[in-house]
Amino acid sequence: MKIIYHIHDQCCGHASNTLDSIIKTSLKEGYTELFLTEHCPLDNNNIIFRPSRKEINDLRNQINKANKKYKGKLLIHFGFESEYSKWNTKYFDQFAEDPQCDYLIFGNHYLGDMWISPRLVMDFTKTEVDLDEYYENFTLAIKKGIFSLYAHPDIFLQSYQKWDQKAQWLTQETIRLCEKHKLPLGFNANGMHSSRNGFNYPSKYFWNEVSKSKVKVIIEADAHHNDALQSNWLESARKEAISYGLYKNLVDTIHIIYFHSYGK
Repeated sequence: MKIIYHIHDQCCGHASNTLDSIIKTSLKEGYTELFLTEHCPLDNNNIIFRPSRKEINDLRNQINKANKKYKGKLLIHFGFESEYSKWNTKYFDQFAEDPQCDYLIFGNHYLGDMWISPRLVMDFTKTEVDLDEYYENFTLAIKKGIFSLYAHPDIFLQSYQKWDQKAQWLTQETIRLCEKHKLPLGFNANGMHSSRNGFNYPSKYFWNEVSKSKVKVIIEADAHHNDALQSNWLESARKEAISYGLYKNLVDTIHIIYFHSYGK
């Protein structure tokens, strides 16, 4: 793997990576392109662990300098991992116009109004009604046509903790719409750090279903710490993906929908 997707900096509040450590590891591992995808800033929001606008501006300036310094060796792209929901559509729409953001990936992290009563998907998705809202967020996002990747699409199973008719329906509908809109899915290497029971992402139930389709799948680092950028860890994620039957789905690069000239 020469191109690494979905990397976080310490400014997100729950990562230990710095841009310097990311670059150092990437040069050592022989990567040529990085897609540093930070959580979108949420102004006046009660969700912790999000970068401020100032931190995003500072990080982008650092990236611009790094791209000049390492020109010909390493290219760093910058975008946001953004939610989408009926509660705040106008807020999320703005990121496609944000001059600091070159592309978006979809991270379906929360249910409910994120400014009033947010519920973290990986902890509070317990009922079929919750799955319906999770699916609604996804359908709204994919119809916008602004996202280049659906990050960790299986995180709902971490809290739902069962593979029933509803979970299978949601998975199959996700696959159907991703095929229709040509949206690739992210097989999340970072999730492999947690305990594994079949439901914690990456979930064998979800990905076994994906293996029956033609949807493209990329190994996404979702790196919050340096270990997750190591080539041996990403390779272990690839091997696990193959064990779920995804050898025909896996790709090394995906099409990025750029909003600005930077990075093209």
